[in-house]
Order: sequence, then structure tokens, then C-alpha cells
Amino acid sequence: MEPVEERLAKAMELLESTRAAVADAEQRLRSAAVTVMSKDRSVEITVGPQGEVTALRFHDGKYRAMAPAQLSAVILQTLGQARSRMAQQVLDTYRPISEGMPQLTDVPGVEIDWEGLFGSMVAEGETRPGKPAGGQLRDEIVEDQDTA
Repeated sequence: MEPVEERLAKAMELLESTRAAVADAEQRLRSAAVTVMSKDRSVEITVGPQGEVTALRFHDGKYRAMAPAQLSAVILQTLGQARSRMAQQVLDTYRPISEGMPQLTDVPGVEIDWEGLFGSMVAEGETRPGKPAGGQLRDEIVEDQDTA
């Protein structure tokens, strides 16, 4: 068994390297952005690292010919895809840091449940074909559009 001083020194090294890795990840994500174009190429949305919309562009005047419900559905679906991709980018940035940490199975609440944090956002993107991003709200818009 190694002496307590050596274990403490190793733990401090791990802590410092983890702090440096987290600071680096935060710096990289500070300027991160994801841009997604709608399938019909009428709308383009850019989101920042917290999923906030930083740009919304309408292309070729296609949006002018769309019914309000159809335009809303396109915007919501494109926004969901952009947020999903950004969530995946954040996940990909932080996951290696958490995987490099030793497992502390004796301490409750220390493990990071990435799917619990980002699962629904990531799952609403391209990873679940046939399920449009935007969930129930988009479904209601589509239903309203079908009955109109």
C-alpha cells in the first residue's frame, strides 16, 4: 500500500489536470456555434453553446409562401436539430474529461449521467428518425395544419 502522502499528491495532480481540462473545454465552448439549414432550405438557425438562438435567417423568400403553421413547424424543427447538435458537441467536449476521472462508487452523486443531462436534447435530433424535434408543440401545429 502506498503512503498517504503519495496518494494525496496523485489526487492533487489529477485535480489540477481536471481543472485545466475543464477550463480548456469552457474556453472552446464559449465561442462554439452550430448552424442548421432546414430540409427545404428556407430557414437557417444558429445556436450558441447553451442552445440560445444567435441567428435566424430566411432564404430565397420561400417563407413568404408558407402558411404560418408550416413556417412555425419548419422553424421549430430546425431549431430542435440545431440545439441537438450543440448538445452533442457539449457532450463530446466534456465526456472525455469525466471518463478520465476515477470512479468514486462509494460517494453518491459524484457520477455524471450525460444521457440524463442531454439525452432528450440529443435524442430529438437526427438520432431518432421519424420523430421531429420540437415534440408535442410541433405535433399540434401539424395537426392544426392538417385540419385547416
